[in-house]
Amino acid sequence: MMVLASRAFTAADQQEFARLSGDFNPMHLDADFARRTQMGSPVVHGIHTLLWALDTALRTHPLEVQNLKARFHQPLYVGETATVAIVSRTMISLNLEVTMDGIVIAAIRIFSQPGKVSGMAVRSARSEIMRLTAPADMPFEQMANLAGAVAAPAADDELRKFFPTLSHAIGTAGIRALLATSQIVGMACPGLHSLFTGLDVTRDPASDGKHALHYAISKTDARFRSLHIDVAGSGLAGRLEAFARHAPPKQPDMATVAARVQAGAFRGRRALVIGASRGLGEVTAKIIAAGGGQALITYRHSFAEAERVAAEIRQAGGGCDVLRYDALAAPADQLAGIGAIDSCYYFATSRIFERKLASDHSPERLRRHLAYYVDAFEALCTTLSANASGKIGIFYPSTVAIDAEAAGIAEYAEAKTAGEDLAKQLNASLPPIHIVSHRLPRILTDQTATVGAVVAHDPLDVLLPIVYEVEQIGRP
Repeated sequence: MMVLASRAFTAADQQEFARLSGDFNPMHLDADFARRTQMGSPVVHGIHTLLWALDTALRTHPLEVQNLKARFHQPLYVGETATVAIVSRTMISLNLEVTMDGIVIAAIRIFSQPGKVSGMAVRSARSEIMRLTAPADMPFEQMANLAGAVAAPAADDELRKFFPTLSHAIGTAGIRALLATSQIVGMACPGLHSLFTGLDVTRDPASDGKHALHYAISKTDARFRSLHIDVAGSGLAGRLEAFARHAPPKQPDMATVAARVQAGAFRGRRALVIGASRGLGEVTAKIIAAGGGQALITYRHSFAEAERVAAEIRQAGGGCDVLRYDALAAPADQLAGIGAIDSCYYFATSRIFERKLASDHSPERLRRHLAYYVDAFEALCTTLSANASGKIGIFYPSTVAIDAEAAGIAEYAEAKTAGEDLAKQLNASLPPIHIVSHRLPRILTDQTATVGAVVAHDPLDVLLPIVYEVEQIGRP
């Protein structure tokens, strides 16, 4: 394997590529949006990674490009350093890999002979070019049989500047066609909740006269929410492959929660809910408020999301306050002046599901989880204990993942096991607090929503008995 170059894509790079391609999907640009997906933070456009790798490789290993195949195996996060390397070369082909810490992000194959041209129907398409200002957001069932045309807005001189070698190899029209594939997947179909997984395109003289890239959905599979998209235009024809991710799940509204909570069950109680702007923390805050208690909602990143939850609670007649709280920062100053609390629920979390590692274990990943689930939790409990005026009930959520084997979450399970042990120690050493810990099953949240079908438990079924248990602590 011959390493050619390394690069870290920045947020500014993302904005530049979005402007060139017309793919403004917030998964690549908006940290708040990306945080509410299983990815957890903004990822680099797959086509941006591909164009950089092609331009880099052809600079030192020229090859006539007639057919291009690429598979996007793993996400590349903004700020991570990617490396492009030549895996093998023949007289008619060049195989590349883009990796990050030994993990294959993308596998790319270049051929000097044309490939099979698929999607003959789309080659004769005459769709009007769509001017997309926002990603489409439609049910999966509506994606079948969609067709249209898009054009990347990049100017020729810009493409020569950013991809000089590739411009010479396939022309600016060819680059513009590749840019347009990103717009098709990220903006047109599947659109907002898309996942671009691969392409197979070949030089096609029959589509030379088209300055847009036309597309037509040729196959869908609802079981996996997968799509095949035939494309033709700007001298290229072929097929794209993508998945339609599920939209971030919405948690139960206040009316649904109130119907399950005994009126006045938590009257007079004040609960600090760490991480209540979404997910399990959001549901817990609603349960407390529906039972007549006062919820102190904390958030780390998005004040808007926390205010959304607070507004829903207040509109239903419940009581709550909003506080910014960073679990990884010292808690004493952040919690100064909040007044007395009766209970605390700890839902601060790092990214749970992560890509499979090249090695079996990552000390860095383990340290990241421990920072949230052990160090930050201990600091919070110590602070609450020091300021307690009575017994405080605290909930520490553990996970059934401790008893299971799943790729990408071994370190998460290790950290949660350590957190369980810590909870026992703190119960013995800090008399003002009492920690309740349960191993929660998989519950549908932003982080656990996947492309395929998964078994997920109802959050109210899981959390209601826990809240009742915690809120009994310290009562006469």
